[in-house]
Amino acid sequence: MDKLIYYIKQLLPLKYHSKYRLQTGEKYLIIWRQWFGKPFDIEHFKLVD
Repeated sequence: MDKLIYYIKQLLPLKYHSKYRLQTGEKYLIIWRQWFGKPFDIEHFKLVD
């Protein structure tokens, strides 16, 4: 059953997001889509306090 769910998810380009901070203290948000392990449609946003 787990393999079936994995393969169904791989057929759809899924959207991911992540927040990170550089050593300088700047915060960023990145949003991307991934299909069969290949990222595309990558967007970076600088977050302000």
